[in-house]
Amino acid sequence: MSNANEVHRKIKEISSRVANPRPAVAILGVANELMINREQLMPFLRELQSLRLIKLEGTEALRLTLLGGAVKR
Repeated sequence: MSNANEVHRKIKEISSRVANPRPAVAILGVANELMINREQLMPFLRELQSLRLIKLEGTEALRLTLLGGAVKR
């Protein structure tokens, strides 16, 4: 089972694959890589958003914030 720390690490890992700093990351892509469904992922994303580590871009994508890119969790 995933937790918010694992989700944050996976988002950072996916973001680092692209040369563009803090690219938009598909929520479905994160769910697929963590092998959980989107409904299970959303509470973790809301927690990370409340900590200002990510910013949701609509309902399909998210971005790391400056803080989210720097924090080690």
